[in-house]
Amino acid sequence: MKTPVIIISGFLGSGKTTLLLELIKTLHGRNLGPAILMNELGKADVDGRILSEAVQGLPLEKLFDGCICCSKKSEIAGSLKGLLALAPDVILVELTGVANPEEVVDAMAEPELLNEVILHKIITVIDAENALEYNSIFASDKQLVHTLRRQLEVADVILVNKQDLVSDSHLSKVTRLIQKHNEQAAVFNTTLGKFSPEAVMEGLEPLNRQAKTSGRLKIAPVRHPHQHGGDSASSAGQGNASFSRIQSVFIPINGQTPISLKKLEKWLKAKGKHILRAKGYVCLEGSQSASLIQFAGKRTHHERTEYQGPYYLVIIGYELDEPALLAEWRAGGFG
Repeated sequence: MKTPVIIISGFLGSGKTTLLLELIKTLHGRNLGPAILMNELGKADVDGRILSEAVQGLPLEKLFDGCICCSKKSEIAGSLKGLLALAPDVILVELTGVANPEEVVDAMAEPELLNEVILHKIITVIDAENALEYNSIFASDKQLVHTLRRQLEVADVILVNKQDLVSDSHLSKVTRLIQKHNEQAAVFNTTLGKFSPEAVMEGLEPLNRQAKTSGRLKIAPVRHPHQHGGDSASSAGQGNASFSRIQSVFIPINGQTPISLKKLEKWLKAKGKHILRAKGYVCLEGSQSASLIQFAGKRTHHERTEYQGPYYLVIIGYELDEPALLAEWRAGGFG
């Protein structure tokens, strides 16, 4: 019997990792053992750390510093084969926000995987608050707009997340946008990725296989880190390729001087559309421990953690000027 694969896609900050945690809890509650393939756009493993802390001993493979779509098929296939050796009942693949789910499906058709895995569902998560603005924000980047559209068009299940942050009339416009591109998908309006999971869980069952290895955690850097370039000739003919001028900037935070949350949030918002997402661990004023910071859609969430490592922030944005951004950070007195 082939191992089912669930692909989770959606733009930056839509709530994919929150959904992933919900799915893992549901699977464990049904005595189903998941394995995870996670891609981070950047060198820092924020989301993987969140998962590892939330679920101990989780079979997890990570691809860093690049988009999963642009790594060779053999790298995706190799990651999936590594997880298959752990005999999971289902594999969950969380894509970076600028990836097209079709590319993973394509990699699953490689000869070494063709008889080992089967696509179960593609879930796309939409940020209800910001989805309507994407076409205008990224109007000059046709390939990115195409990728975001394909995330909608190929989905079996669509979650309109953060519904609590928008009005009913706004939510209706998002629904019409979805119907324009995909009339077949099951659509759920959600908050914090919580929804009735039957649309995803139906058909999943324990496979009762014996693991071929005792390994529980693997970290695999993508071997060809790069920035997606807006005028790259090599990507011009790839209709399915994820492709954008989105990139990540790693900001190490030196010293132990606490940072004002209000000042940090103001700095992030001042960059306008150029900063789409920010996440990392910082020391906030009034706290003795590290705080996990998550910024998306002009909203900032923070929570205290047990994290003991060096402080840092990962900025994911559109046409970022990395030297200028780092200079502004230092000039702002953040450390």
